[in-house]
Amino acid sequence: MRKDITGIILCGGKSSRMLTNKALLKLNDKTVIEVVLSEMKKVFDEVILSANECDDFSFLNIPVIKDIQVNRGPLSGIYSALKESKTEKNFITTCDLPLINSKLIEYISEIDSEKEIVIPNINGIPQRLFGIYNKSVIEKIEEIFCLSESDKAIKGSVYDLHQRVSVELIEIDHLPFYSENLFMNMNTPEDYKSISNIYKKK
Repeated sequence: MRKDITGIILCGGKSSRMLTNKALLKLNDKTVIEVVLSEMKKVFDEVILSANECDDFSFLNIPVIKDIQVNRGPLSGIYSALKESKTEKNFITTCDLPLINSKLIEYISEIDSEKEIVIPNINGIPQRLFGIYNKSVIEKIEEIFCLSESDKAIKGSVYDLHQRVSVELIEIDHLPFYSENLFMNMNTPEDYKSISNIYKKK
């Protein structure tokens, strides 16, 4: 159990395409957020949740951190949680990814890198909301928030952050515990149905 890295689960989205709070949907007998939290707790001693509807998640009995900057998307959740974290390194994931597993979380956590962010790269696509984030990126996020107020070309997104800090991309498709379903996003009712069917076969 790692004490030098804090686990952070982003759960602040509005679930507009799902039409209900997707984190509270059931996969077998557990909610989606419980499934993700269970995998994170296998690796990290401390796990915190980034969410604005704190009461919805009180049953989890973990710290729930509200956004400091409102209506700024996932970057605001990352920023608020990093500010709250007590460790330099932090592992961020999102409740949109209920098929992730602790073996992959552990593998990424053990990468020895000097880069500020360490994330998987799958078929040329960086998985920006799954991996190690160093607290050193907080200053860059604050700069992005300031710039986005004066420059409309800067959206204040996670992508903007990744253009301004050092990022290491890790190829993972050769790993024995990798599968092409790991990073299936759950954003729509159709996604939920597909993921439910896969989860039942695990």
